[in-house]
Amino acid sequence: MEKTQRKKVGFFLIITAVVMLTCAGILYVTMVGKKADTKTNTSDNKKYLSYKMKGNSLEDFDLYFLQLENEKINKLYSPLSIKYALEMLAEGTNGETKTQLAELLGSYSAKAYPNNKNMSFANAIFIKDSYKDSVKEDYIKNLKQKFNASVFYDSFKTPEQINSFVKKNTFDLIDNLLDDVSSNDFVLINALAIDMEWVNKIKPEEDDYEVEYPHESYFAYVQNLKYNGYDQFDFKGMDKQVAALDFDLSVNKYDIIKVLGEDNIKKTIAKAYEEAKADPDSGLCGDEGTTEQVVNRFVKELKTNYKSFDKSTNFEFYVDDDVKVFAKDLKTYDGVTLQYVGIMPETKELDEFIKDTKAEDLNKIITNLKETKYDTFKEGVITNIKGSVPVFKFEYELQLLNDLKKLGISDAFDQNKADLSNLTSSKAYIDDAVHKANIEFSNDGIKAAAATSMGGKGGDSCGFEYFFDVPVETIDLTFNKPYMFMVRDKDSGEIWFMGTVYEPIDADSIEYGEFE
Repeated sequence: MEKTQRKKVGFFLIITAVVMLTCAGILYVTMVGKKADTKTNTSDNKKYLSYKMKGNSLEDFDLYFLQLENEKINKLYSPLSIKYALEMLAEGTNGETKTQLAELLGSYSAKAYPNNKNMSFANAIFIKDSYKDSVKEDYIKNLKQKFNASVFYDSFKTPEQINSFVKKNTFDLIDNLLDDVSSNDFVLINALAIDMEWVNKIKPEEDDYEVEYPHESYFAYVQNLKYNGYDQFDFKGMDKQVAALDFDLSVNKYDIIKVLGEDNIKKTIAKAYEEAKADPDSGLCGDEGTTEQVVNRFVKELKTNYKSFDKSTNFEFYVDDDVKVFAKDLKTYDGVTLQYVGIMPETKELDEFIKDTKAEDLNKIITNLKETKYDTFKEGVITNIKGSVPVFKFEYELQLLNDLKKLGISDAFDQNKADLSNLTSSKAYIDDAVHKANIEFSNDGIKAAAATSMGGKGGDSCGFEYFFDVPVETIDLTFNKPYMFMVRDKDSGEIWFMGTVYEPIDADSIEYGEFE
């Protein structure tokens, strides 16, 4: 098949303003008598053994494409869609071709996902009318039973029927997928789409998030989107500032009454108040009350601080010397909860981190994710998590055909070796497999700690105030340099999407409210 006769297409992903993710996959199968890719395959056909899948959770295979195409650019692909396409193809293979795919797929069995207004998952085979008698009934039967695949017959004079199917099953987000299918005999398609919101938006939209504890030297603040849209900060590798979404968490587990002693606190406040009354420039209003009344009021208010817990959004996190991790759930639909996990290396460059990372390393990180609930945090300090995640939008095309060949899945793409005898009675091989994606991350959606203390008193308005120094442990979750991310099924661990962010959106390039 002449590669220049048609537009390359493949697996697609989109996240819209309401966090829409879409993916569609296509495998082209061509008769061996047509023009084939004559490039020599020098890959070791046993390489796939090290990527043999043991189940549906995160595995080395999911990382393979990220490691293979490890350039310092934004990247995105869907391991789930690739696996579905390979399983559908495997049903039609025999001999060494089947062995290669079986060794790779191992114990993996694609999970059936529901179809609803928030999730679309569809498989199909489109068969050229003139090729109808060559496709085996058992293969079609297996596609229907195992993958709930639809079967269509078409003249392939135009791609209209295929494009209509893809458009329908990607919430109308992918339109006119193909320009020309006249040279194809049949096309296998996996199309999946998600239209899901975050459980809570990352940055508040209505009221500012503001936390302060009476008479303790602590303050946390996140301005809502009504006023300033996105914050900006420097991102390593970019000359310009990027647009970002802030979030914050405050947990007061410092029992100031117990630590300092109520009597000592009363003496401190009484002394400070007496000094203020003796100072004509202290700014007292004159109606604060007696020393005893002021002291009792202060102690009562101080007692309300302990066990206070506030957060601007729901998330999970993990921080150590090597990585920062920010994880956030999307809403649950028909029992399926997907989770976004961003991982930023601290001691290595991202490309080096990806090269050295195994699935077991990422699984360990995921296992160690901490929920943002009161019991997570240690006693004796006020814990403050300050974070910021950049918004991003980009597209990427995975070199799927070449990557699979390098992995060792080579025979299916070789006109002399391909054995698709369970699929067709004719001699055939896989001519092309391409994966293309684009993504938009918005507010709607998708350890170093330090103990500090500050002190001060007074303000612009009249009245008596006194601030006690308190220990604050700050956890910084600012994603300000390249990082990797995944979108995973929180229950099974299945990886829907995997990618990297090297270049988020330039703050100067967006209008206010564009990504809200």
